[in-house]
Amino acid sequence: MKLRYDPYHVFRFSKTPAGLYARQKWLGEAETDRWKIDFKETVAALLADQLPDGSWSCSSIKTIKCLVGLHLTVRSSTAQIDAALAWLLGKIDLQAEKIHVGVEDVTAVAPSEGLPFIKSRPDMFLTGATLFLSSIFGRQSNPDVLALYQRLNEEGIKNKGRWFDEASTHNVFRAMVVHPVFAKNKATALAVEHLAVLQTDTGAWDHDLPFYQTLNALTHLDLHQAEIQLEKAFGLLFENQNSDGTWSLDEPEWNTFLTIHALKNKGLL
Repeated sequence: MKLRYDPYHVFRFSKTPAGLYARQKWLGEAETDRWKIDFKETVAALLADQLPDGSWSCSSIKTIKCLVGLHLTVRSSTAQIDAALAWLLGKIDLQAEKIHVGVEDVTAVAPSEGLPFIKSRPDMFLTGATLFLSSIFGRQSNPDVLALYQRLNEEGIKNKGRWFDEASTHNVFRAMVVHPVFAKNKATALAVEHLAVLQTDTGAWDHDLPFYQTLNALTHLDLHQAEIQLEKAFGLLFENQNSDGTWSLDEPEWNTFLTIHALKNKGLL
């Protein structure tokens, strides 16, 4: 896809996790002294306030946000990351008949706020985020992680690709698409079919689903129905790129990151 404007400009001096990822992977700065200095500073800041129990401030949302930042920078799991993942997983009652969490702080998260997840029921926000992070940090075969995925897969099949409301469905779907097994399971395919019903002629999705997060999630899949939706969505991207190369007026760096990542997932950029 030939874009009208340079989409990388917003990242050129950025020290955010997304900016550092872009500078390393897309702008070829990984061997420069400037990038190395910025990388060390940002990672040190992310790790600075981690508590001995693995969390940040005993807060689920702060822990999730720091782990997303570490995914975009450190990439591979470490002892500190493993401790944080274990802390998050420990917040989910695995023995209950239904998934339950004893945490309220996740309700405070804004609709996007630099995350691939959106505001939803606390249990589905925490479960979706925890499974997503567990998978991308190499814990996709952990027995507790697999058990949670299996329960969600069964619920997704039963409810024809939905988990409670649309926001919760988005967060669970986000976790499904990054797991090597469950990305190919029936619940995920049903969720894609459900999204097709919600997509409008413009290429966006109804029910306040975030365009850039939804687009990015779909590009992790190799499904015909996902490709049909992406074709419409990519057309909308081309039409709505800002003259400075970014997308959206709300969180332009983050949404531009999600967009470029999506385009690259499909070999279009």
